[in-house]
Amino acid sequence: MNRRWIVIFDNYSDIEKRAINLLYAEISDKLNYVLPIKNSNGISNEEFKSYNIIIVGKASDNRLIEEIENQNIIQTPKKCEGYSIYVGNSIYNAENQMIVISGFDSAGVLYGCMDFCNKYLCDVAFKNKDIWKDGTYDNMFDNKLNNWCIGSNPVIKRRAIWTWGHVIYDYRDFFENMARLRLNEIVIWNDVVPINAKDVVEYAHSLNIKVIWGFAWGWDTKLNNILKNYDQNTLKEIKQKVLETYKNQYLGTKADGIYFQSFTELNEEIVNGKCVAQLVTELVNDIAGSLFNLYPNLHIQFGLHATSVKNKLEYIKNVDKRIFIVWEDCGSFPFEYYADKTDDFKNTLEFTKNTLALRGSDEKWGAVLKGMLKLDWTKFEHVTEPFILGQRTNNFIKGRQINKNRIWKLQQASWLKNAECLKQVIEAVAETDRDCVVQALVEDAMLENQIMLPVALYADMLWDCNRDVYEIVEQVSKYRCVQYANI
Repeated sequence: MNRRWIVIFDNYSDIEKRAINLLYAEISDKLNYVLPIKNSNGISNEEFKSYNIIIVGKASDNRLIEEIENQNIIQTPKKCEGYSIYVGNSIYNAENQMIVISGFDSAGVLYGCMDFCNKYLCDVAFKNKDIWKDGTYDNMFDNKLNNWCIGSNPVIKRRAIWTWGHVIYDYRDFFENMARLRLNEIVIWNDVVPINAKDVVEYAHSLNIKVIWGFAWGWDTKLNNILKNYDQNTLKEIKQKVLETYKNQYLGTKADGIYFQSFTELNEEIVNGKCVAQLVTELVNDIAGSLFNLYPNLHIQFGLHATSVKNKLEYIKNVDKRIFIVWEDCGSFPFEYYADKTDDFKNTLEFTKNTLALRGSDEKWGAVLKGMLKLDWTKFEHVTEPFILGQRTNNFIKGRQINKNRIWKLQQASWLKNAECLKQVIEAVAETDRDCVVQALVEDAMLENQIMLPVALYADMLWDCNRDVYEIVEQVSKYRCVQYANI
C-alpha cells in the first residue's frame, strides 16, 4: 500500500489559492517528501488509485466532489461559507485513504482548510493513538488516519476585528491569522488613509476579509469638545469634511464600507444643555443621507458609545435603518476593557437584547467587544501624515510581543473564568438570525505574530456558540496556531 499523498484541486486562484497554500504548508510540515499537487483534469486514473488523495474545492464546480456527494459520503451545507470535511477510505481504492474538503463557496473552501488544520491535524488525528510514541506527531501521514466527517457553517455572518491601522505591523500575516480563525471582516481606523490602502484591501479580499475603513464624524481625543459650540454650522462643516474624506481618500480603495464614531464617547447624556442622543441622531442621518444619495450601496457602520445614550434610546431608534449601529461600552465584560469586570453582566445582557430589536425585526446591529488589548493612550499620538500600513521588521514584531504577553497573561486568565459571558452575548445575537456584525477590539495585540487564546475563543464562538464553553476552551487550546501568554 502506497502511503504517499497527493493534493488534487480544480481552482488555484483568489481565495481558493490562499486556502490551498495554507493547507499545503501545514500538511507539508508533516511529510518527509515534497507533496505533489495537480489539477483534477491532469491526473490519471492510475494516480487516483495509487495515491492517498486530498481533494479541495467547491462542491458546485468540482466533478470529483460531485461524485463523492452522489455516493452520500459527504453533503456540503448549502449556506454561505459552509463546508464539509471527510477523512476515510478512498472511493478509488479501498486500500488507500482520501481527505475531502468541500466548500459551498470559495470562503467555505478556505474555512474548511483552516478547520482541518486546526481540529484534525491538532486533535482528531491523535485519537486512540499512542501519543507518547516517537514520531506520532511528526509522521501521522505515514500511518492510517483516523476517520472523520463533519459539516459546518457560521452562526454569525460578520465576524470581525476592530483596530487602529498604525498598530497593524504586518498586514499580510495579520490577515492570514484572521483567516485561520475564520474571521471575515476588519474595521481599520485611521486619521489619514495609508498610501498602500489598495494593497491592504486586495490582500484582505484574497482571504475573504472585508475591509471597513474607519474615520471620524466629529470625534476627537479631547473629550469631544465639539459639543461645546455645536450648531447647524458645526454640522455643515462636519458633513463637508466627511464627504470630501470619503470621496478623496477611501472611495478608490475598493473597500467594503466605512465606519465612523462621533461625539458619544462621554459619560454625560446632556452637555451644555444639549442631548447627546438627539444631536448625534440628527448628525448621523443628515450626513449618511447625503452619502447614500451619492453612493446608494455604501455600507455604513455607526460606532455608538452607550454611556451617553443608554437612557435616551427613543432618539437612537430614529437612526437611518440602512446604517449598522455598532454598540460599544454597553456595560461589563465582554464590553469592558478588563475581562475580570463582570459585576453588572445581567444588566449588560439585558441592554444588549434591547438594542438588538431597537429599530425593528430587521435591525442592522453590531457590537464592539473588548477584554483583550488596546492602545497605550499615555503614549498615543495622532498619525496626521500619510504612512504605509503594516510594514515593520520581524525583529520589531517579536520584540514587542514580549511586552504584550505581560498584559495577555492577565487577560487570558479572566477569559478562562468569564468566557461564559461572551457566549451568552453571542447566543443572543445568533438567536436573531440576522445580518449582524460582531467586532473584537484587538489593537496593538501582535495578532500578526501570535494568535492568543482570548482571540481564538472569541472567533470560535462566533462560528459556533452552541457548545459548552469548556468544550470550546478545550478545543481551541489544541489549535497549533493558538498561544498562551508566557507559556
